Amino acid sequence: MQAVLNVKGTKLSVVSIHYRANGKPSTVYATDETGRESLFIEKVQSEYDTRPHIAVENLGELLEFPELEARIVDERTNLIEQLEEMQKAEGERLRDFAQDAMKSSPELPFDNHLSSKQREYQLMEQRVFGIIDTIEEVKAFHEGCLMNVDDGATET
Repeated sequence: MQAVLNVKGTKLSVVSIHYRANGKPSTVYATDETGRESLFIEKVQSEYDTRPHIAVENLGELLEFPELEARIVDERTNLIEQLEEMQKAEGERLRDFAQDAMKSSPELPFDNHLSSKQREYQLMEQRVFGIIDTIEEVKAFHEGCLMNVDDGATET
């Protein structure tokens, strides 16, 4: 998985990333298309570092992981497709159940057959509505995450 450092719209190949104890990147070595290597340091730390470097703000936000991001998008798309197939199958099963319930006749004149079938139908219907709600939430989350992917590079 090759990371990319996006500085002012220029994408540089990341050679190495060094992290602080809190998990945030502190320094990144990256190369440009000519192979020239540069050191990028979080602006807050740059005054203490004597090595030649480029100070940037929000170093973590400049890092991109295209392969990982593509895999996440694919997994979410597959999840949405799977949920939609499940919703369709459950909807058909619900319809079939309703038809069977209306066709079957109670064994005794005062049997609770119809009310028990109605309760089963309501439970199945809640499941279908839950699946529909889940699909909507996953789609909204997916679209919200995609809106944040192409924010552009942070200027130094």
